[in-house]
Amino acid sequence: MSLVFRDAFWQIFWRLVSALAGFIVVKLLTPYLWPLRYGDYSTVLKYFAIWSALADFWIYVIALNVLGKIKDKTEKLKQYHKFLGFRFFMIFIVYFTAFLIAYFIPAYTNNPFVAYWLVIWMLFSASFMAAGIVQIPLQLNWQMKQVSIALILARVVQLIALFLIIFHFFPKVDFSHFSIVALCAFLAVLFSVLLSWLAQFFYVLIMGNKFMKFKLDFDFNFIKENIKSNWKYGFSYFLSSFHTLIVLIFLSIMFPTSEWFTYVGIWAVALALIEILLIVPSAFWNSIIHKISSYEKIEKLKALWNYLLFILWFGFFVLFNFVLFKTSIVNFIAGPKYLTYPGHLWSDYILPFLAIVLLFSFVKQVFNYVLVSFNHQNHLLKVNLIWVVIWVIIGLILIPKFNLYGWIITQLVLEICFVIGAIIIAKKYKIIPTIEIKTLLLLTWLSFLFLWVSYYFLYITKLFDKIDSSIIFFLLIAGILNLIYLAWSYKFIRKIMSKI
Repeated sequence: MSLVFRDAFWQIFWRLVSALAGFIVVKLLTPYLWPLRYGDYSTVLKYFAIWSALADFWIYVIALNVLGKIKDKTEKLKQYHKFLGFRFFMIFIVYFTAFLIAYFIPAYTNNPFVAYWLVIWMLFSASFMAAGIVQIPLQLNWQMKQVSIALILARVVQLIALFLIIFHFFPKVDFSHFSIVALCAFLAVLFSVLLSWLAQFFYVLIMGNKFMKFKLDFDFNFIKENIKSNWKYGFSYFLSSFHTLIVLIFLSIMFPTSEWFTYVGIWAVALALIEILLIVPSAFWNSIIHKISSYEKIEKLKALWNYLLFILWFGFFVLFNFVLFKTSIVNFIAGPKYLTYPGHLWSDYILPFLAIVLLFSFVKQVFNYVLVSFNHQNHLLKVNLIWVVIWVIIGLILIPKFNLYGWIITQLVLEICFVIGAIIIAKKYKIIPTIEIKTLLLLTWLSFLFLWVSYYFLYITKLFDKIDSSIIFFLLIAGILNLIYLAWSYKFIRKIMSKI
């Protein structure tokens, strides 16, 4: 178990470092691009991210589940090459389709900051998906530290490029209107993202080749068989993954930046902060999936329960910070242009609601993994499709009338519905993780008690005003409270991880 714990620890540690670098990227881009152009940046990024969920088709998790059970090295390598061919086939088909459809959306074709550079984002998304599948040899050989190094390398490359763009090549660019200089600066920002993920892809490819040679095997019978057996779950994963992204896409179409709406940029800041943190539970899961896949049912359900506890603890930790320090975080990361003012709900007040969405999303991820582990993933399609249809109807009613308020409501409702649907399916097939009610209630009670005590302390001492007005004071108080939170939960988390 020490190998699992060590591999998981280093994955999470380096993912947190990568997350910190991600915060720095957001901090550099938001004041530089302003809400309008940051909205364009996020629009194109999320547009292809939606299609990435479809191109993913859960191939990575399925491949790990299959390859983790194969003992013969020759057969394992042969199957790995087929999964590589499957992923690259999906990349070509899905992204080419996405590229063509984008040019039929007026909100994009009428905006030069979006229309001119769609191909750059397509290449970025493709390189991201490719990097994901070629890390399998590292995963199978307990070398996920190399994947973490690749993530850090990608962030470093992007940060270096952004510093050069913002402070040397294109300083003080006016993005409030169209100009050749603004267009070129925007293109340079997009190239910084593409370069970062290319760096990650080639590093992972080189390291992975030391264990399993890279080779594309386009076995169309294999591809056809996997699509046939997993298409339901592939689409259900697509539906359950894209809803946080589709919010931004809907906003970009209904309230386009070409007509001077800034809703997309405002929502995108809060969403970016949430999405950066999503890598932590996925990193932990990726470090244990091929180990858990060999467990017997009872042992597997116990391990999944402890994984769920860890995810809940981390979700409460994020919620704690985003409730107490919402204004300070957004002001520190993005600047005052993204803060709420009378009559307008802006990024800082969106953040706590999305933190609740994140918490439910973590739980949903765990039950998705449970269904995959027991090969019941295909049963999610009908449930997720029903929830998405309901969500679209609610959204179309509330968005035009309430703008961002409407999206918050629909987002929360849908995430809760996804969790309920996944739990119902798991219960139907008797694969609910072995739940210890006392432990769950204790974790929840202590987390919310700590949040309430911290909030009451900051309120009666009138420290909220000082935190919001001073970055140094904010970092000091946030650092102290977070250290206390981590200290009281250290033994609890260590115990959980030792049981997986």
